[in-house]
Amino acid sequence: MIWINLGIIVLAIIGLVIYGLSLYKKKISKDVTVIKQLLERFSIRQQTLQTNIDHTTSRINQIKGNVDHLVAEGKRVEQGGRQLIAEGQRLKTEVEHTAGLKPF
Repeated sequence: MIWINLGIIVLAIIGLVIYGLSLYKKKISKDVTVIKQLLERFSIRQQTLQTNIDHTTSRINQIKGNVDHLVAEGKRVEQGGRQLIAEGQRLKTEVEHTAGLKPF
């Protein structure tokens, strides 16, 4: 009789453990599903941010190239302005010589 009672108790304990594990597995599976969804969302956001960063970086590089081009053009214009001033002074001196205002 004791062995029957002990067997029933052991089977009851085994049944409770199996039932607990099945409930735990269901809860864990929901948590795993939620974690997978969160990881997928994070991955999508990361890709979006990386795309935006790449686009912004390329725009910054393009703007930097434009600024460098403008600086080079500004230097060229400045040099041209100096040449115009020098030519203007030379022309003024030549006009003064031609008009007889200044001796050669």
